[in-house]
Amino acid sequence: MAPRYTRYTGEVVRRWHNLLFLAALAAAAMVPPVMPAATAAAPMPLLVPAVHYVPEEFHTGGAYTAIQAGTDGRIYLGTTVYNGYAHLLIFTPTTGRFESAAEMSAVTRERTPGPYAQAKIHTKPVIAPDGLVYFGTKSGRPARDAQAQAHYPGGHLLAYDPRTGTTADLGIVKARVSIIAVGYDPNRNVVYVVTDPDSHLVTYDVRGRAFTDRGQFGPPGQDPTRYLVVLANGDAFHPWPDTSVARYAAARGLIERLPLVLSGAGTHEAPYALAAAPDGHTFVGVGKATGQVYLYEPRSRDVLVRMLGAAIPGGYAPPGHHYTITSGPDGAMYYTGTWGNDLFVFRVPQDRYAPHVVGRVAPLAPPPPGYSRTVARSLIIQGSTATPDGTLVIMTAYPLRLLLLPRLAAP
Repeated sequence: MAPRYTRYTGEVVRRWHNLLFLAALAAAAMVPPVMPAATAAAPMPLLVPAVHYVPEEFHTGGAYTAIQAGTDGRIYLGTTVYNGYAHLLIFTPTTGRFESAAEMSAVTRERTPGPYAQAKIHTKPVIAPDGLVYFGTKSGRPARDAQAQAHYPGGHLLAYDPRTGTTADLGIVKARVSIIAVGYDPNRNVVYVVTDPDSHLVTYDVRGRAFTDRGQFGPPGQDPTRYLVVLANGDAFHPWPDTSVARYAAARGLIERLPLVLSGAGTHEAPYALAAAPDGHTFVGVGKATGQVYLYEPRSRDVLVRMLGAAIPGGYAPPGHHYTITSGPDGAMYYTGTWGNDLFVFRVPQDRYAPHVVGRVAPLAPPPPGYSRTVARSLIIQGSTATPDGTLVIMTAYPLRLLLLPRLAAP
């Protein structure tokens, strides 16, 4: 006989099923969840540079931003000689040889060493299409020191001709002020000069041999950047500490302040290190402390800023120190970051998406025996450039040396 189904037996069955379900849940909770297999993090690439110390006869320990590779692979760099006269040097990577292309006392015909001499070349050399190398001089004293500047003749704009091995003195740009940055507009054959401490933009007409003060370019009372951006159309740019940028509109000969329009996540830290992108229409900057990278796209009435993010090495956190940036022959942008004595190289790829860490530079050995200049406790990175074959060159100060990373930016 088949069992009878009543309301009572149905309730018992339902409760029994519920108990089984709860028991199954409890059993499942006691079983550890299946986790995906752990993937070991890829080790940080170690970049081992060739190290070349700049001979002490050409400097007193430092050099600042003034480094640029030529189209022939030779590297131009400007040194500092406190209480004396700076040198424009040429370094040939294939031979490891440094030679003085110009000594500032000889080319300016100033003969009084001391605190008001032409002791520094702070400008990143600019190489014109005809091969001339433009650069400028600076006092050995801080430009904000009014008393020192009152005794300083003024910064000279100079042009080195590698075909003849001679340097032409184009004159003092403005009396009692230094030169902190230079640029070049090949369309109009005009050299741009940024003065220090007043942060004016001065243009030099190469054909007419005339200087013209175009007015306030950087924020008054604040140090101007040594990185002067000049785009393919001749427009030049200088950051301001607020959300704006100064643009010299070359076609109109006017300086204008443009607001920044921020796009993407993050905050904007006015960069010190800036460089024109290889496309000639945009430029890239990196926040000195945050390491945030920005792509600047100038428009008619503003500048669009694409926030590309920050690449922070594992185990490190902001603030770091990001002081140099350069473009590579592969179309990417390369910048540096330091945390104490740890130096990293970063890349902004050609597609201008998020930056990434290329690698950590291997620990650097102390200077060779007999080195007499000051050696800083932490790394001081002061400049970078890339040669046509893709060798990335990083310049340190105290001690003054070049770190060569062959073909890191090779096309």
